[in-house]
Amino acid sequence: MHRTRIAAALLAVALLSTPGVAHAAAPTTTATYTADLGTVFTNPERGFHNRYEIVDDPAVNDYASNTIPGFNPDMLDRTFARAKANGNTLIHSYLHLDKYQTADLPPALMTNLGTGLAAIRAQGMKIVLRVAYVWDGYSAVTEPQMERHIDQLAPVLAANADVVLHLEAGFFGAWGEWHSSPYTASSEESQAPVRYRLVKKLLSSTPATMPIAIRYPIFNYEFAQRTTPPPGCPLPDNCLMTTQDKDRLGFHDDCFLADTADMGTYDQNSWLGWFDVSVKKQWVYDMATSAGGNKMIGGETCNASGANDSAGVNAQYELSHQHWTEINEDYAPVNTDIWKAAHLAASGNDPAETLFTRIERKLGYRLRLQDATYTTQAVAGSPFTFAAHLTNDGYAGIIKPRPVFLVFDNGTQRYNVPLPDLDPRTWRPGAVTVPTQTVTLPSMTAGTYKLALWLPDQATGLRGNPAYSVRLANTGTWDATKGYNVLAGAIQVGSCTADCVPPTAPTLTSTGTTATSASLSWTGATDNVGVTGYAVLRDGTQVATVSGTSYTDTGVPAGSHTYTVTARDAAGNVSVPSNAVTVGVGCTDCAPPSTPAGLAVTGTTTTSISLAWNPSTDNVGVTGYLVFRDGTQVATVVGTAYTDGGLSAGSYTYTVRSRDAAGNLSPASAPLTASTAPPTPAGLVVDDYDGTPAYPSAAKNDLGKWTGGNCFGNGGGNGVVADGALTLQYNNCGWFGSDVGVDVSSRTYLVVRIKGTSAAHFNLSLGGTTKVFADYTLDGGGHPALTGTFQDIKIPLVANGINRANPAQLAMGFWYGGSGTVTIDSISFV
Repeated sequence: MHRTRIAAALLAVALLSTPGVAHAAAPTTTATYTADLGTVFTNPERGFHNRYEIVDDPAVNDYASNTIPGFNPDMLDRTFARAKANGNTLIHSYLHLDKYQTADLPPALMTNLGTGLAAIRAQGMKIVLRVAYVWDGYSAVTEPQMERHIDQLAPVLAANADVVLHLEAGFFGAWGEWHSSPYTASSEESQAPVRYRLVKKLLSSTPATMPIAIRYPIFNYEFAQRTTPPPGCPLPDNCLMTTQDKDRLGFHDDCFLADTADMGTYDQNSWLGWFDVSVKKQWVYDMATSAGGNKMIGGETCNASGANDSAGVNAQYELSHQHWTEINEDYAPVNTDIWKAAHLAASGNDPAETLFTRIERKLGYRLRLQDATYTTQAVAGSPFTFAAHLTNDGYAGIIKPRPVFLVFDNGTQRYNVPLPDLDPRTWRPGAVTVPTQTVTLPSMTAGTYKLALWLPDQATGLRGNPAYSVRLANTGTWDATKGYNVLAGAIQVGSCTADCVPPTAPTLTSTGTTATSASLSWTGATDNVGVTGYAVLRDGTQVATVSGTSYTDTGVPAGSHTYTVTARDAAGNVSVPSNAVTVGVGCTDCAPPSTPAGLAVTGTTTTSISLAWNPSTDNVGVTGYLVFRDGTQVATVVGTAYTDGGLSAGSYTYTVRSRDAAGNLSPASAPLTASTAPPTPAGLVVDDYDGTPAYPSAAKNDLGKWTGGNCFGNGGGNGVVADGALTLQYNNCGWFGSDVGVDVSSRTYLVVRIKGTSAAHFNLSLGGTTKVFADYTLDGGGHPALTGTFQDIKIPLVANGINRANPAQLAMGFWYGGSGTVTIDSISFV
């Protein structure tokens, strides 16, 4: 598989790592790996795609019926046999909404779409999806209707975001291709706000990890130039695109190499000015994310081949310079047949092959490991180092977030150790250096382990399927069953066999102070081999290393200071710190009071929280207490109680410090989180989960309208109602919806009584607004923050751009990479 060379002189076997113990560096080796330059193999999220109809019910999709010209029953195959036989991991599908240009989408369509996406997951594949209202003609669906359809589709896309590679912006015109519509004339400034608002709506309604490809480069340019909000846009971020939004915007070319301008792709006029074809192509060449990664570039050819030469020069140049990740294999044969007939000579690292094969190998990323340097003799709980050099022979880098792990596998036990500082999206074409990564090994059984590099999907639910893991272009490294790339067959992880014993802790005393110095002494530490020295720390920072058992610290700032000492032996083992000694330098009363203890809530109202604590002690006397709310001082009191009033409903964290006459402050007390009392329920109740109607069996909320959920870890995916509240367990997946469907213009707030793990793990959609829950603006400018106790989150409707006249459905999507639990006691409008 590879050959190794010793990269560092072998030292003593690494020592068992415990807190406060340092060890000599463990031996490392550098292994080199054999390249696989010619094999075509599958990898996720890249390559050729084949076209299917993911909605296969002709009752909701006319294109799933043999009454449509060109119908191909193969496109309804949910085993995707043709794509898999071609070695492809991607499919492309339109979502045809021709029947719903003036109506809501029926539940049957969303259900069928969901089962189709589940079928993709079952087959280890991913999809590129595009919404279209007409196949070959003019489309003039209104902007509110399109936005309504986005709201309806958002929950399904969120619940299945793991298998959606990306969206093509779609919606406008023939084939959703951004022409033949009243909104896509690039020369008309009046149409620009509509297309901008639609894209911002898509960005706001779909997971942040889902790229959106735009049909024409001029529109990406147009979006980037906007610095003021377009009119009539009540979306997040004042409707301006954030850096994250712009990072998600890619490009799909649907007439690749049709002619010198790709059949209109690069030669439209614009209200912003005229830009030559070469300028627009350079925009695409330069497309990159703010972190330096490639953006999603893909598409298809069309039934013209004016710029597709038989030698493959143009295709190779454009695919590599534009950094293509995926392209249609089915359309159009006039071009793909040219690629299959073009026989290319060997060049650089590319072997002799057809152009089609070369494109098949190099679309997207093709990562090849050159060498890796790693620890050879490791100890559980101790540091382990890894570094590597790779080459990306593909046209692009990895586009979507993807974690990197070192795997230790002995055949019975497997330990996945994350490398959190690595982002493979930055491994763009060319040479890639992975700088030294130092991680701490978990508690592991001693023995011999296979060491591997694992790049699984970002979605934890897909990590058990090796089809979603990245294979490196090397021979003898890929384990298809485990989905990882083997770096070494035998890494020893064992127990310490050298000097593993740290010295004992010294006992420290103060022997005197002056106006600028502190003198210390300590008892000598003992060690199984021998103590070589001591480190002296003042206020946690090392100030000296000495070989004896005393030290005078000079030039000490006036005030109270705390000292500790640690002992070290020849092997580098460090003792636990000595006892702490606090001394006063250059002051009369240097000792702070003791830390207040027993901080507790003694009462709450809807606008106040009352606190009490035990008194502190001091060598002279305590003069008062400082009360802090959420880290900011809110009061100074003489006694041991305080009522914090004038609060908005919510949760607050308090600490208390005591002070003496000399101004010495104690450390802060242990924090206490408390909530204001809930208001008396009032207003329009959407659901209070009192069992009537029963959730989820009744599928009705207190308004008598539909409610339900899916993809949660409890209640068979629906969540569980207990003790009058709905608990939702999530792990980067989960969707909850409850129809409102009534005018709430007389109401001021949406009130969600909730507790949970994090307000940043999910979004909330209502009345045309979609935001991460933590990003909603509350009265006073704050934002929601969840705690372990119930609190009423009062979201102002108008201030957050929520359409009160048509709130439609309240939905929550849990796809933001987090895991945890939220519990909802009630949802209402007041």
